[in-house]
Amino acid sequence: MAVEVGILSDDDSPKIRFVRYLYIGKEYPVYHSGTWASQNHFAMDQLSSVEQLAADKETELFPIERIKHIFDTELVEKPETLIFALAACAKQEKSMNLRQSAYNFIAEKCKNPEHFMLFIKFTTQLSRQSIIPKHGWGHGLRNAVNRWYLSRDALNLAESVTKYKSRHGWKHKDIIKLSHPVTKTLGTDVQAIFNYIMHGLDKTKLQFENESKAADIIQLIGRIEDFRQCDDAVRAAGLIRTWRYTFDHLHSRLIKSPEVWEALIETMDLPTLIGNLQKLYNLGLLTPNSQIIEKLLSAITDKSQIIKSKIRPAVLLVAVKNYEDPDRVPVYAKRKVARKNKLKHRQLPIPDKRIVDALYSALNISFSNIEPTGLKYLITVSTDGWRKKPVAQQPSSEINKAWIVEAACILTLGLLRADEKVTISAFTATEGLNTRPVHIDKNATFLEAVEKMKSRSAIPPNSGKPILWAAHHRRKYDVFINVVDKMREKYDFTARAMDLYKKKMNLPKTRLVNWVVGSTSTYMEGKHVSDILTICGFDAHTPKIIEAFAKHQF
Repeated sequence: MAVEVGILSDDDSPKIRFVRYLYIGKEYPVYHSGTWASQNHFAMDQLSSVEQLAADKETELFPIERIKHIFDTELVEKPETLIFALAACAKQEKSMNLRQSAYNFIAEKCKNPEHFMLFIKFTTQLSRQSIIPKHGWGHGLRNAVNRWYLSRDALNLAESVTKYKSRHGWKHKDIIKLSHPVTKTLGTDVQAIFNYIMHGLDKTKLQFENESKAADIIQLIGRIEDFRQCDDAVRAAGLIRTWRYTFDHLHSRLIKSPEVWEALIETMDLPTLIGNLQKLYNLGLLTPNSQIIEKLLSAITDKSQIIKSKIRPAVLLVAVKNYEDPDRVPVYAKRKVARKNKLKHRQLPIPDKRIVDALYSALNISFSNIEPTGLKYLITVSTDGWRKKPVAQQPSSEINKAWIVEAACILTLGLLRADEKVTISAFTATEGLNTRPVHIDKNATFLEAVEKMKSRSAIPPNSGKPILWAAHHRRKYDVFINVVDKMREKYDFTARAMDLYKKKMNLPKTRLVNWVVGSTSTYMEGKHVSDILTICGFDAHTPKIIEAFAKHQF
């Protein structure tokens, strides 16, 4: 059957394309997993909708309104697109109102210092990439930057500039040099902070030693600088427990210190700890008799913290798979080569089974963090030739096929426990519209679900078939999800199938997700099919992206 690629992205409305970019980093509906900075997501030509919206008086402030809503509701887990969109709004030339609103937002609403410095990076980058490259700062940017610094109270500002001394290629000192804030009319405590940024702590102490209002701030900065210079592991561990210092404050000589990491683990929240697990392993600190492992196990298996943190199952799955064997995790080839070069001279300990078991236990508990959507799902999975082999013999294609099953299970178990109307099936080789249901107990563990899914038939998937099956049997679904290894153009007639289903069932808002776990790109690049999202690869954010798309958030 002929392939239908649907409507070209040029026919999509600027509003839809802009919101889509905020969620998936592209204006057309293809989400790429992994590190976005390496995928050319942050260039003005990737966000042409900003210029189009800015050119119309009725829509010129729409970008800021949407960014503000998403910031307030925390709908997007990867804030890089929001910050770049703000930078694009600030650098576009069509609307003065939009440009000023972007600067106002960054000055008044963007409290996170990392986000602020990322905005500086993006705006500077866009200025240099413009038709007439600009290397200086205009009045609007200088004013916004100065307001960001001057509107913060002294304690908050001191904590920000000491914890995040530099980010994204920028230092506070470099930013201040370009923005020229006027500080003479400010309190001596704030003046002391700016003096510290520009001249260091010793000169600040000399200049403000007789200013009582600045004494507490100078004492705070001095205490942090003292910790930053501390290279005694025992003393540093004590200071971490007392003042809750983080890895960002740490002296470089103490990065491999077990005593310091024991203290850090005690003060980290669970998502931060999981994010640092691979660093701990790469540093060689997770040895069998290490006290760090005991503290790690205690933190990972704390059910109340798992629930409180709202950590999602996919985050824990990526963590455990990276810990077990990072080379089996599907990532870009360049990242794998870089990792091998970095660790080639290190002898790392064998992954500890206790940590693996604890992570899987935490993963099973974390399914309760998935919130119900109230939607009806049909999830169809293709293991596509999956067959069990010893790890040493598994080629990369077989590794990807194993990931299909695990990706499907991390999604289906979350939906099964949160929503009541979820159907799971496998692609079959039979003629017609037959489908093979897969029964997975919603209370099954993740590994039990994986074993159940592996036992199903495995054939090249026909991605339109589940939709036609549902139409034939008049089954109502809000969302179809196909979890496959790769997109095969000759088997793909989803656009026609979706059109038929929507008309026959009178369900115009039904959506389809083609989750291509084993590929980094598809033939759908740059094309738009109404209500169809293509996902390439797997990362910790993928289930959240699917949920947002299913709920029509973009």
